[in-house]
Amino acid sequence: MRANLNWVTADLAVGGDLAYDDTAMVAQVFEIIDSGITHVLDLRIEDDDTEIWETAKIAYLRVGTTDAEGHVVPPEVFDAGVRFARLAVREGGKVLAHCHMGINRGPSMGFAILLDRGHSPIEAFDMIHAARPQAFIAYAQDALSAHAARQQRKGAPPANGEKQARLLQRHIDEVLTPSTVGRIRHLMRQTHRRDLGFTA
Repeated sequence: MRANLNWVTADLAVGGDLAYDDTAMVAQVFEIIDSGITHVLDLRIEDDDTEIWETAKIAYLRVGTTDAEGHVVPPEVFDAGVRFARLAVREGGKVLAHCHMGINRGPSMGFAILLDRGHSPIEAFDMIHAARPQAFIAYAQDALSAHAARQQRKGAPPANGEKQARLLQRHIDEVLTPSTVGRIRHLMRQTHRRDLGFTA
């Protein structure tokens, strides 16, 4: 019945969704509340826990996106999540970024939040992966692109986005893709991003 989450920092957790069994789900909600989480950021498009978290008096934001093969998470999803996480920090709260299984979407949002807090892409990736080893963080490149665009809108000097993306991808490949299947998945994702016109 343990809540499906892992702490990345003292105020940021990433994970999966609540149990479908009502008894287990209620126990998980109380565990999440007792852990000090005040803000829940839901990346699922397939479910909505508004009623649960409103009842528990936990701030809840659903920025649903799919996890289909080849999907690119739009920058506005990461922008909304980062704003929500900033609000949580200002209010002295703690954030849970989650999806269904806690492998791609939730951990990728955690990665985006760490970038916004000043961590380098590789450092942020390693922090998520160390906290939740099963995380694949498939949308790290999308989060990095959204972060670079936010920095430019704020007037920050332009970073070498393509170089950062290449270094991050090399690191991801080294950490996550020792198998042939993993390498093929990454090649498919890179090809799909190029087809959509993404250069990083």
